[in-house]
Amino acid sequence: MNIIAAAAVQDSKKEKGKNRRRTAGSYLYVLPAVVLFVVFVAYPILWVISESLYGKDASHPSGFAGLNHYWQVFQDPVFWRVLLNMFLWAAITIPVQMIVGGTIAYLIERYTSRSKTFFRVMFFLPVITSVSVVSIVWSQMYAPYYGIVQEYAKLIGLQLSMSPLGEPSLAIYALIVVNIWEWTGFSMIMYVAGINNIPNELWDAARIDGAHGWHLTTRFIVPLLSPVTRSLLMLGIIGTLQTFPIVHLMTDGGPDHASEIFGTYIFKEGFVIGDTGYASALSTLVLIIALGLSIVQIVALGARLSPSRRQTV
Repeated sequence: MNIIAAAAVQDSKKEKGKNRRRTAGSYLYVLPAVVLFVVFVAYPILWVISESLYGKDASHPSGFAGLNHYWQVFQDPVFWRVLLNMFLWAAITIPVQMIVGGTIAYLIERYTSRSKTFFRVMFFLPVITSVSVVSIVWSQMYAPYYGIVQEYAKLIGLQLSMSPLGEPSLAIYALIVVNIWEWTGFSMIMYVAGINNIPNELWDAARIDGAHGWHLTTRFIVPLLSPVTRSLLMLGIIGTLQTFPIVHLMTDGGPDHASEIFGTYIFKEGFVIGDTGYASALSTLVLIIALGLSIVQIVALGARLSPSRRQTV
């Protein structure tokens, strides 16, 4: 019996050793991802936060500024203008892109047959078009006297003396129109995938029940496409905070900061003016805003837009 017990203990030790080696080996598979995360995500975030606490200028000769940069941000009128512009950008572009993109996707998938691929490509083409090309084309379209926007304005009796991009009260809205035109195709292709994932049996059941028009949209299509809507909301907010090239190329935040956004303002402060401490403080605040909005979406929108959640409530 003692021999059998000793053998069992020995086998148990060997099995534990094998399990440890398997566990150690499994960690090696995630090691490259962890290293990339630390080098390209964690370290830059920590560096930016650290840099926001320093600033070598006349007011901080020692280099350590503490929270002064953050206090300076909240006293900066340009920061509040940027915050308003970002709010307008998200409040207009996200719902318009979803509504227009979803409508186009529904019309393509339900009312076309052989030409589906053609329409999908045509509406998705602006998404893959170079931002530089989009900026040049739309700048010419907005040009006074000869731009296509001027030609349409003449139909309602308006004569543009300057480009909307140069008018402080219109610049941000002119850029929003360009952004909607460029990215509506992305919302469309997401909704196309969502519509194609709806089983045909559910469409047949809806028709048998007599669902059509507004009732079909609100009671059938919208709830079933809520996962796509939730994804587009999250991607839209992230995309709003990351917006930079279209504004930088078309207005560079002007005129007089009328179309300034976080990307262009941080770029100017950090790379043009060279105030890395202030730019890092702005970047840190953007990170905090992004984290806060993500938590709100996960806690609030995640539960409300989930079809499975609606059924259990």
